[in-house]
Amino acid sequence: MLVSTVTSVASWAEDVQLLPPGLIAPSSKEVVPEGKFKKAPPWKIGLAFPGVGNTWIVQMLQEMKYEASLNKNIGEFTVLEADWKPAKQVADIEDLMARNVDLLIVAPIAFPVVAAQVDKAVAKGIPVVVFGASNGELNGTLEVFGGGGAFGRVGGEFLAKELKGKGNIWAVRGVAGVGEEVLRYEGFKKAIAGTDIKITAEVFGDWNYAKAKQLCENLVLSGKPVDGIWFSGAEMTRACIEVFKEAGKPLVPMTGEGNNGFFKVWKSSGVKSVAPVFTPGLGPAVVRASVALLEGKQMYKGYFSDPAPITNADVDKYYRPDLNDAYWVPSTLPEAKLKELFGK
Repeated sequence: MLVSTVTSVASWAEDVQLLPPGLIAPSSKEVVPEGKFKKAPPWKIGLAFPGVGNTWIVQMLQEMKYEASLNKNIGEFTVLEADWKPAKQVADIEDLMARNVDLLIVAPIAFPVVAAQVDKAVAKGIPVVVFGASNGELNGTLEVFGGGGAFGRVGGEFLAKELKGKGNIWAVRGVAGVGEEVLRYEGFKKAIAGTDIKITAEVFGDWNYAKAKQLCENLVLSGKPVDGIWFSGAEMTRACIEVFKEAGKPLVPMTGEGNNGFFKVWKSSGVKSVAPVFTPGLGPAVVRASVALLEGKQMYKGYFSDPAPITNADVDKYYRPDLNDAYWVPSTLPEAKLKELFGK
Protein backbone atom coordinates (compact mmCIF):
# COMPACT_ATOMS: atom_id res chain seq x y z
CA MET A 1 0.00 0.00 0.00
CA LEU A 2 1.44 3.34 -1.02
CA VAL A 3 0.44 5.09 2.16
CA SER A 4 1.75 6.39 5.46
CA THR A 5 -0.20 7.48 8.52
CA VAL A 6 -0.82 10.90 10.08
CA THR A 7 -2.43 11.61 13.43
CA SER A 8 -3.29 15.28 12.89
CA VAL A 9 -4.30 17.57 10.06
CA ALA A 10 -1.16 19.10 8.59
CA SER A 11 -0.95 22.40 6.76
CA TRP A 12 -0.78 20.66 3.38
CA ALA A 13 -4.34 19.43 3.86
CA GLU A 14 -5.62 22.97 3.38
CA ASP A 15 -3.91 23.27 -0.01
CA VAL A 16 -6.22 20.90 -1.88
CA GLN A 17 -9.91 21.84 -1.95
CA LEU A 18 -11.70 19.04 -3.74
CA LEU A 19 -15.13 20.60 -3.08
CA PRO A 20 -16.40 23.55 -1.05
CA PRO A 21 -16.44 23.06 2.75
CA GLY A 22 -19.34 20.95 3.94
CA LEU A 23 -19.54 18.87 0.78
CA ILE A 24 -16.56 16.57 1.24
CA ALA A 25 -14.14 15.51 3.96
CA PRO A 26 -11.28 13.02 4.42
CA SER A 27 -12.53 9.53 5.24
CA SER A 28 -9.12 8.11 6.14
CA LYS A 29 -6.13 9.09 8.28
CA GLU A 30 -3.82 7.33 5.85
CA VAL A 31 -2.05 9.49 3.31
CA VAL A 32 -0.34 9.13 -0.04
CA PRO A 33 3.21 10.43 0.55
CA GLU A 34 4.28 13.77 -0.84
CA GLY A 35 6.04 13.54 -4.20
CA LYS A 36 5.24 9.86 -4.73
CA PHE A 37 3.55 10.43 -8.10
CA LYS A 38 4.91 13.82 -9.06
CA LYS A 39 5.38 14.09 -12.80
CA ALA A 40 6.18 16.89 -15.21
CA PRO A 41 3.27 17.99 -17.40
CA PRO A 42 1.59 17.74 -19.80
CA TRP A 43 -0.25 14.80 -18.29
CA LYS A 44 -2.37 12.08 -19.87
CA ILE A 45 -5.30 11.12 -17.66
CA GLY A 46 -7.69 8.29 -18.49
CA LEU A 47 -11.14 7.57 -17.06
CA ALA A 48 -12.78 4.14 -17.24
CA PHE A 49 -16.46 4.85 -16.60
CA PRO A 50 -19.36 2.35 -16.35
CA GLY A 51 -21.73 4.02 -18.84
CA VAL A 52 -24.33 6.73 -19.35
CA GLY A 53 -27.87 6.09 -18.17
CA ASN A 54 -29.33 9.21 -16.59
CA THR A 55 -28.99 12.97 -16.44
CA TRP A 56 -26.88 12.89 -13.24
CA ILE A 57 -24.17 10.99 -15.07
CA VAL A 58 -24.39 13.33 -18.07
CA GLN A 59 -23.97 16.41 -15.85
CA MET A 60 -21.22 14.84 -13.76
CA LEU A 61 -19.20 14.02 -16.89
CA GLN A 62 -19.79 17.54 -18.23
CA GLU A 63 -18.48 19.00 -14.98
CA MET A 64 -15.54 16.61 -14.98
CA LYS A 65 -14.52 17.47 -18.55
CA TYR A 66 -14.99 21.19 -17.87
CA GLU A 67 -12.69 20.99 -14.84
CA ALA A 68 -10.06 19.15 -16.89
CA SER A 69 -10.30 21.77 -19.66
CA LEU A 70 -9.40 24.52 -17.19
CA ASN A 71 -6.05 22.94 -16.32
CA LYS A 72 -3.36 23.68 -18.91
CA ASN A 73 -1.19 20.90 -17.50
CA ILE A 74 -3.67 18.21 -18.60
CA GLY A 75 -2.65 17.43 -22.17
CA GLU A 76 -5.13 14.59 -22.70
CA PHE A 77 -8.26 13.62 -20.78
CA THR A 78 -9.66 10.40 -22.23
CA VAL A 79 -13.03 9.01 -21.18
CA LEU A 80 -14.00 5.43 -22.08
CA GLU A 81 -17.53 4.23 -21.26
CA ALA A 82 -18.27 0.53 -20.80
CA ASP A 83 -22.00 0.57 -21.59
CA TRP A 84 -22.52 -1.12 -18.19
CA LYS A 85 -20.69 -4.23 -19.42
CA PRO A 86 -18.06 -5.49 -16.92
CA ALA A 87 -15.94 -7.20 -19.60
CA LYS A 88 -15.77 -3.97 -21.59
CA GLN A 89 -14.69 -2.00 -18.54
CA VAL A 90 -11.83 -4.45 -18.00
CA ALA A 91 -10.83 -3.97 -21.65
CA ASP A 92 -11.14 -0.19 -21.30
CA ILE A 93 -8.70 -0.16 -18.39
CA GLU A 94 -6.24 -2.28 -20.35
CA ASP A 95 -6.66 0.12 -23.29
CA LEU A 96 -5.92 3.17 -21.15
CA MET A 97 -2.82 1.53 -19.68
CA ALA A 98 -1.66 0.70 -23.22
CA ARG A 99 -1.96 4.41 -24.03
CA ASN A 100 0.57 5.07 -21.25
CA VAL A 101 -1.65 7.31 -19.18
CA ASP A 102 0.07 9.12 -16.32
CA LEU A 103 -2.92 8.54 -14.06
CA LEU A 104 -5.91 6.22 -14.23
CA ILE A 105 -9.37 7.01 -12.86
CA VAL A 106 -11.64 4.00 -12.42
CA ALA A 107 -15.35 4.21 -11.59
CA PRO A 108 -16.07 0.49 -11.18
CA ILE A 109 -19.24 -1.21 -12.30
CA ALA A 110 -18.43 -3.73 -9.57
CA PHE A 111 -15.26 -3.69 -7.47
CA PRO A 112 -14.18 -7.36 -7.84
CA VAL A 113 -14.41 -7.14 -11.64
CA VAL A 114 -11.63 -4.53 -11.93
CA ALA A 115 -9.45 -5.53 -8.94
CA ALA A 116 -6.83 -7.31 -11.07
CA GLN A 117 -6.52 -4.36 -13.47
CA VAL A 118 -6.17 -1.87 -10.61
CA ASP A 119 -3.43 -4.05 -9.08
CA LYS A 120 -1.70 -4.21 -12.47
CA ALA A 121 -1.74 -0.43 -12.87
CA VAL A 122 -0.41 0.13 -9.35
CA ALA A 123 2.36 -2.42 -9.96
CA LYS A 124 3.39 -0.42 -13.06
CA GLY A 125 3.63 2.74 -10.96
CA ILE A 126 0.45 4.31 -12.36
CA PRO A 127 -1.57 6.10 -9.68
CA VAL A 128 -5.17 4.93 -9.61
CA VAL A 129 -7.92 7.20 -8.35
CA VAL A 130 -10.98 5.11 -7.55
CA PHE A 131 -14.24 6.94 -8.19
CA GLY A 132 -16.07 4.98 -5.53
CA ALA A 133 -15.78 3.74 -1.95
CA SER A 134 -14.46 0.19 -2.22
CA ASN A 135 -14.04 -0.38 1.54
CA GLY A 136 -10.69 -2.06 0.94
CA GLU A 137 -11.76 -4.17 -2.03
CA LEU A 138 -9.46 -2.22 -4.39
CA ASN A 139 -5.80 -1.38 -3.92
CA GLY A 140 -6.06 2.07 -5.52
CA THR A 141 -3.96 5.08 -4.65
CA LEU A 142 -6.89 7.06 -3.26
CA GLU A 143 -10.68 7.03 -3.38
CA VAL A 144 -13.23 9.82 -3.81
CA PHE A 145 -16.93 9.27 -3.47
CA GLY A 146 -20.29 9.90 -1.84
CA GLY A 147 -23.71 8.28 -1.90
CA GLY A 148 -23.59 4.57 -1.23
CA GLY A 149 -24.68 3.46 2.22
CA ALA A 150 -25.09 7.06 3.37
CA PHE A 151 -27.57 7.73 0.54
CA GLY A 152 -29.66 4.71 1.47
CA ARG A 153 -29.51 5.49 5.18
CA VAL A 154 -31.04 8.95 4.70
CA GLY A 155 -34.07 7.52 2.89
CA GLY A 156 -34.49 4.63 5.30
CA GLU A 157 -34.38 6.87 8.37
CA PHE A 158 -36.86 9.27 6.78
CA LEU A 159 -39.37 6.51 6.01
CA ALA A 160 -38.95 4.90 9.43
CA LYS A 161 -39.76 8.23 11.06
CA GLU A 162 -42.68 9.09 8.76
CA LEU A 163 -44.25 5.64 9.16
CA LYS A 164 -43.55 5.50 12.90
CA GLY A 165 -41.63 2.27 12.44
CA LYS A 166 -44.32 0.16 10.79
CA GLY A 167 -45.90 -0.32 7.37
CA ASN A 168 -45.35 -1.64 3.85
CA ILE A 169 -42.65 -0.21 1.60
CA TRP A 170 -41.87 -0.61 -2.06
CA ALA A 171 -38.19 -0.43 -3.00
CA VAL A 172 -37.38 0.90 -6.47
CA ARG A 173 -33.71 0.15 -7.07
CA GLY A 174 -31.17 1.22 -9.71
CA VAL A 175 -29.10 -0.96 -12.08
CA ALA A 176 -28.86 -4.53 -10.78
CA GLY A 177 -25.37 -5.63 -9.78
CA VAL A 178 -23.78 -2.16 -9.79
CA GLY A 179 -21.72 -1.60 -6.63
CA GLU A 180 -23.21 1.83 -5.88
CA GLU A 181 -26.74 0.45 -6.19
CA VAL A 182 -25.99 -2.39 -3.78
CA LEU A 183 -24.48 0.01 -1.23
CA ARG A 184 -27.53 2.31 -1.39
CA TYR A 185 -29.91 -0.58 -0.88
CA GLU A 186 -27.87 -2.00 2.00
CA GLY A 187 -27.81 1.41 3.68
CA PHE A 188 -31.59 1.64 3.35
CA LYS A 189 -32.13 -1.85 4.80
CA LYS A 190 -29.85 -1.16 7.76
CA ALA A 191 -31.81 2.02 8.51
CA ILE A 192 -35.12 0.14 8.78
CA ALA A 193 -33.68 -2.90 10.57
CA GLY A 194 -35.37 -3.51 13.90
CA THR A 195 -38.61 -1.80 12.83
CA ASP A 196 -41.89 -3.38 11.79
CA ILE A 197 -41.50 -2.04 8.25
CA LYS A 198 -41.80 -4.68 5.52
CA ILE A 199 -40.51 -4.46 1.94
CA THR A 200 -43.46 -5.84 0.00
CA ALA A 201 -42.21 -5.11 -3.54
CA GLU A 202 -38.74 -4.72 -4.99
CA VAL A 203 -38.01 -3.76 -8.61
CA PHE A 204 -35.06 -2.43 -10.61
CA GLY A 205 -35.77 0.81 -12.47
CA ASP A 206 -32.21 1.31 -13.77
CA TRP A 207 -32.22 4.93 -12.49
CA ASN A 208 -34.34 5.60 -15.56
CA TYR A 209 -37.53 7.71 -15.70
CA ALA A 210 -39.34 5.74 -18.44
CA LYS A 211 -38.62 2.29 -17.01
CA ALA A 212 -39.51 3.36 -13.48
CA LYS A 213 -42.80 4.84 -14.65
CA GLN A 214 -43.83 1.53 -16.22
CA LEU A 215 -42.80 -0.40 -13.11
CA CYS A 216 -44.71 1.97 -10.84
CA GLU A 217 -47.79 1.71 -13.04
CA ASN A 218 -47.61 -2.08 -12.71
CA LEU A 219 -47.29 -1.86 -8.93
CA VAL A 220 -50.21 0.56 -8.60
CA LEU A 221 -52.38 -1.65 -10.81
CA SER A 222 -51.41 -4.72 -8.77
CA GLY A 223 -53.17 -3.27 -5.75
CA LYS A 224 -50.24 -4.09 -3.46
CA PRO A 225 -50.60 -2.07 -0.23
CA VAL A 226 -48.01 0.65 0.18
CA ASP A 227 -47.31 3.17 2.95
CA GLY A 228 -44.03 4.56 1.61
CA ILE A 229 -41.56 4.11 -1.25
CA TRP A 230 -37.77 4.09 -1.17
CA PHE A 231 -35.99 5.07 -4.38
CA SER A 232 -32.37 4.64 -5.41
CA GLY A 233 -32.60 7.77 -7.60
CA ALA A 234 -34.82 10.83 -8.09
CA GLU A 235 -35.75 10.37 -11.75
CA MET A 236 -37.56 7.23 -10.65
CA THR A 237 -39.26 9.11 -7.81
CA ARG A 238 -40.50 11.78 -10.22
CA ALA A 239 -41.94 9.09 -12.48
CA CYS A 240 -43.79 7.38 -9.66
CA ILE A 241 -45.26 10.61 -8.28
CA GLU A 242 -46.74 11.23 -11.73
CA VAL A 243 -48.18 7.70 -11.82
CA PHE A 244 -49.89 8.21 -8.47
CA LYS A 245 -51.34 11.54 -9.61
CA GLU A 246 -52.58 10.11 -12.93
CA ALA A 247 -54.20 7.19 -11.10
CA GLY A 248 -55.82 9.48 -8.53
CA LYS A 249 -54.03 7.56 -5.78
CA PRO A 250 -53.12 9.45 -2.56
CA LEU A 251 -49.40 10.14 -2.32
CA VAL A 252 -47.35 8.30 0.27
CA PRO A 253 -43.94 9.43 1.58
CA MET A 254 -41.32 8.87 -1.13
CA THR A 255 -37.57 9.42 -1.01
CA GLY A 256 -35.90 11.57 -3.66
CA GLU A 257 -32.56 13.15 -4.54
CA GLY A 258 -31.09 16.55 -5.35
CA ASN A 259 -32.53 16.94 -8.86
CA ASN A 260 -34.28 20.04 -10.21
CA GLY A 261 -37.02 18.12 -12.00
CA PHE A 262 -37.73 16.26 -8.78
CA PHE A 263 -37.76 19.51 -6.80
CA LYS A 264 -40.42 20.88 -9.16
CA VAL A 265 -42.67 17.83 -8.75
CA TRP A 266 -41.93 17.72 -5.00
CA LYS A 267 -43.13 21.31 -4.59
CA SER A 268 -46.17 21.04 -6.86
CA SER A 269 -47.40 17.70 -5.48
CA GLY A 270 -46.81 18.38 -1.80
CA VAL A 271 -45.41 14.87 -1.31
CA LYS A 272 -43.49 14.24 1.91
CA SER A 273 -39.92 13.52 0.91
CA VAL A 274 -36.22 13.85 1.62
CA ALA A 275 -33.38 14.31 -0.85
CA PRO A 276 -29.95 12.84 -0.13
CA VAL A 277 -27.27 15.01 -1.74
CA PHE A 278 -25.14 13.14 -4.29
CA THR A 279 -23.38 16.02 -5.99
CA PRO A 280 -22.19 15.81 -9.61
CA GLY A 281 -19.32 17.87 -8.24
CA LEU A 282 -17.73 14.55 -7.30
CA GLY A 283 -16.51 14.36 -10.91
CA PRO A 284 -14.48 17.60 -10.68
CA ALA A 285 -13.34 16.52 -7.20
CA VAL A 286 -11.82 13.39 -8.74
CA VAL A 287 -10.04 15.51 -11.36
CA ARG A 288 -8.66 17.83 -8.66
CA ALA A 289 -7.44 14.87 -6.62
CA SER A 290 -5.74 13.46 -9.72
CA VAL A 291 -4.02 16.76 -10.44
CA ALA A 292 -2.85 17.03 -6.83
CA LEU A 293 -1.22 13.58 -7.03
CA LEU A 294 0.58 14.45 -10.26
CA GLU A 295 1.72 17.73 -8.71
CA GLY A 296 3.27 15.67 -5.93
CA LYS A 297 1.03 16.86 -3.12
CA GLN A 298 0.42 14.72 -0.08
CA MET A 299 -3.19 13.56 -0.06
CA TYR A 300 -5.49 11.61 2.19
CA LYS A 301 -6.16 8.13 0.87
CA GLY A 302 -9.93 8.56 1.10
CA TYR A 303 -12.46 11.37 0.69
CA PHE A 304 -16.22 11.06 1.11
CA SER A 305 -19.13 13.41 0.44
CA ASP A 306 -22.02 13.15 2.91
CA PRO A 307 -23.66 16.58 3.32
CA ALA A 308 -26.97 17.15 5.08
CA PRO A 309 -30.00 16.04 3.02
CA ILE A 310 -32.56 18.45 1.55
CA THR A 311 -35.95 18.41 3.29
CA ASN A 312 -39.44 19.80 2.73
CA ALA A 313 -38.38 22.78 4.84
CA ASP A 314 -35.48 23.88 2.63
CA VAL A 315 -36.24 22.67 -0.90
CA ASP A 316 -36.90 26.28 -1.98
CA LYS A 317 -33.22 27.07 -1.39
CA TYR A 318 -32.21 24.58 -4.07
CA TYR A 319 -34.97 24.63 -6.68
CA ARG A 320 -34.06 26.63 -9.81
CA PRO A 321 -37.21 27.43 -11.86
CA ASP A 322 -34.96 29.11 -14.46
CA LEU A 323 -33.18 25.80 -15.16
CA ASN A 324 -34.57 22.61 -16.68
CA ASP A 325 -35.33 19.23 -15.10
CA ALA A 326 -31.91 17.77 -15.93
CA TYR A 327 -30.03 19.98 -13.46
CA TRP A 328 -28.59 18.37 -10.29
CA VAL A 329 -27.34 20.10 -7.14
CA PRO A 330 -24.94 21.28 -5.97
CA SER A 331 -22.95 22.00 -9.11
CA THR A 332 -19.38 23.25 -9.51
CA LEU A 333 -20.11 24.91 -12.87
CA PRO A 334 -20.13 28.73 -13.12
CA GLU A 335 -23.51 30.41 -13.53
CA ALA A 336 -22.96 31.20 -17.20
CA LYS A 337 -22.19 27.55 -17.96
CA LEU A 338 -25.22 26.37 -15.99
CA LYS A 339 -27.51 28.60 -18.02
CA GLU A 340 -25.87 27.46 -21.24
CA LEU A 341 -26.39 23.79 -20.42
CA PHE A 342 -29.64 23.85 -18.43
CA GLY A 343 -31.34 27.17 -19.17
CA LYS A 344 -34.94 27.02 -20.37
